Amino acid sequence: MSPRARTSSFDVFCRDSIDLIRSSRTPFLLIGGLAVIALGVARTTADIDLVAYADPARATALIDLARAAGFTAAHDELARMEATGTLRFRRGPFQLDIILASLQFESAALKRAQRKRLFGRLVPLPTPEDLLLFKVLAGRDKDLHDAVGIARRHLARLDRRYLERSINQVCDYAEDMAPRQRLEKVLRQATSR
Repeated sequence: MSPRARTSSFDVFCRDSIDLIRSSRTPFLLIGGLAVIALGVARTTADIDLVAYADPARATALIDLARAAGFTAAHDELARMEATGTLRFRRGPFQLDIILASLQFESAALKRAQRKRLFGRLVPLPTPEDLLLFKVLAGRDKDLHDAVGIARRHLARLDRRYLERSINQVCDYAEDMAPRQRLEKVLRQATSR
């Protein structure tokens, strides 16, 4: 497949994924690589990551809806959802990962969301602060790299009080200070060049 055809098929996949979640009437927030790109940080991606605000019944219905729309899911997708709070759908070489919201921070992020047109669809995106927090909470190397890029790009306008308050709430809830330490490290790296 040529790079242009791959880009075009990824665009179709993105539109179909957005349409899928919208057709389920599930509130969502686009996170992951696409959100990083939309907030002005250069990066590549071949998947869609989002947070869905769905109870178990709505999430189960989403699995059925995805299959009916031509997405594939593991035969035990319901077990994955119950064990991890996530859903994963594929179509061709592309993947749609859905995290089911479970933290107070995620609800606040949805309320603060900004809308931007991507792939011909108006989608909710987190603020730079909220995307930075999502990335820090994920904690993988690539997420922390994204977090540094986001912090550098938006450093002058970041609401540090909001970041501190939000990360402290998550750390208190989880009884784990590692996310706060990761955030502090990301902000240090973003300010040093």
